[in-house]
Amino acid sequence: MKYRELRKKWDEYTEGWFGTLVYLFLGFVIAYSFNLFLGYALNTETPVVAVFSCSMEHNTYNNWFCSSLRSDEVCGKSVDGYDTTNFDNYWKLCGSWYESQNISEEEFKSFTFSDGLEVGDMIIVLNTNDFKVGDIAIFDTDIRKYPIIHRIYSINGNNFLTKGDNNASPDSFTKTKIHGKAVLKIPLLGWVKILFTEVTGIA
Repeated sequence: MKYRELRKKWDEYTEGWFGTLVYLFLGFVIAYSFNLFLGYALNTETPVVAVFSCSMEHNTYNNWFCSSLRSDEVCGKSVDGYDTTNFDNYWKLCGSWYESQNISEEEFKSFTFSDGLEVGDMIIVLNTNDFKVGDIAIFDTDIRKYPIIHRIYSINGNNFLTKGDNNASPDSFTKTKIHGKAVLKIPLLGWVKILFTEVTGIA
C-alpha cells in the first residue's frame, strides 16, 4: 500500500470524536513508553516527577497554587520588599540556618539548582548511590501521595536529613525510601502532571 493510500486511511480513522480518542490513546502510549525507557536508562521506577509543593521555592508563596500558604514568609521568616531574583536576599533571610549546619553561602551556590525549584517544574531523576550534601533528593513518605523533593544537608549512613529551601524546619528519611536525585529541570512542563492529578486524583 502506497503512502498516499495509507495517509488517506489514517485520515479516515482519525476524523471526529473517534480520531480524538485515537490521538489521546497514542499520546498515552508514547508517554508511557518514554517513561519506561527513561526508567530503564536512569535505573529508577520514578524517572520523571513534577514539583507539586512550594517548599523548594526561593520566593513568597504568592502564586495561585500556594496562595493559602505563608504569603508573607520565606523559610519561616517574615519578608518586606523581598526581591526573588536576588540570591543574596534569600541568603540574608535563610542562610543562618545553613551556616549552623556548616554550609557556607559559597558552598550553597555550588549546589544543584541553588536557586531552588518552582511549582510546575519537571524533574528528571537519576537513581544512584552517589549522594552528597546539596543534592536534591526525591523520596517517599507516609503522609504524601506523591514523592517529596527536598535538599540534602546531612548524610549519616543510610539516614538522610533534608529541608525544603523555603521550609523553616528539616525532615529526615532512610535510604530505602529514596527514588534518586534531581539531575535535570524542565520549567513549566510539570504542570501537565499537576493538572492531570488535580482533575483525576491519580498521582
